[in-house]
Amino acid sequence: MFYTMADGIAFVESTSPRARRLGSVKVEIGGVFSHAQLKNLDDVKQLLAQQVKLKGGNALIDFTYGQKSVGIFRSMISLDDVVWYGSGTAAVLTADDLR
Repeated sequence: MFYTMADGIAFVESTSPRARRLGSVKVEIGGVFSHAQLKNLDDVKQLLAQQVKLKGGNALIDFTYGQKSVGIFRSMISLDDVVWYGSGTAAVLTADDLR
């Protein structure tokens, strides 16, 4: 299984049948008064890692992430027209699962 680590949490872009699922997590960075273009994937992972830890997990499976435009109307009133997002399922994986 391929994964990356951030803030002590394993980020897995695929699913794991051995994982004990704890629930969905989701973050979005950006909006009317923030500068999402100054943020990056590390910021997304940091926020997601906090949520996974709060649920008692050590991994985020089915991890997806990216950037999206907020649309022309929202960008007219915003400082930024980009939003970073990330989501997945908080889970517990054993050390053997992470080898």
